[in-house]
This record gives sequence, C-alpha cells and structure tokens, in this order.
Amino acid sequence: MESLSFEEPREYLELARRLLNSVNDGAFTVTESTCSLQDLFNPEWPGEEVEHNFQCTSCGRTYQLFADTYHGRAGWGLTGPPRPVPELPPEPKSEVGIWMTAPSSSAQ
Repeated sequence: MESLSFEEPREYLELARRLLNSVNDGAFTVTESTCSLQDLFNPEWPGEEVEHNFQCTSCGRTYQLFADTYHGRAGWGLTGPPRPVPELPPEPKSEVGIWMTAPSSSAQ
C-alpha cells in the first residue's frame, strides 16, 4: 500500500483507525502531527488541514496521512525510503594455534 486517495471521509477514518491500532501495537510511530490520531474521531474535526507522519518500526519507511477539508482532498502515501541498514563491522580474524607445554617435572 504505497499511496491512496480517499473519496469518502469514512474511508479516511477507517485507515486512521487501523493506523492508530498499528501505533498502539508498535508497528508504526507517529513522528509529526497537527493533532493526535484520537482527535480525528471527535465530533468536531480538528482543523481544515490535518497531517500525521509515520515511520515503520521494522523497515524505517516513512508515510503521511493527510486531509485538506477546504480543498476536499485526503490521502495516504509513502514519503521516504527505508532507513539504510548500518554496515556490520568486519568480523575479527581468528587464528588457530596450538600451545604446547613441557611436561611438569613433578609428574612421576
């Protein structure tokens, strides 16, 4: 699901509810927003423009859910690539060695 446009407010709120559950489950984090996700379900809409930016906790991709009630647009879309996977440090070289000790003189 890379991008969506919504024709009906109900569609927007259905995705907002799913995203709220995903945030509560730890799959996404909200990185920026104009209001809380919960505010979208109040009887009065929180503003002419609402925006919520998310980041996937497993892959790092960023997304945006927005609604512009003045112009009648709303959507969901990918806003950024996955975060780069850090390079692993080189593995230490292992050397196999055999240590020999002289027999002790106290063994008889």
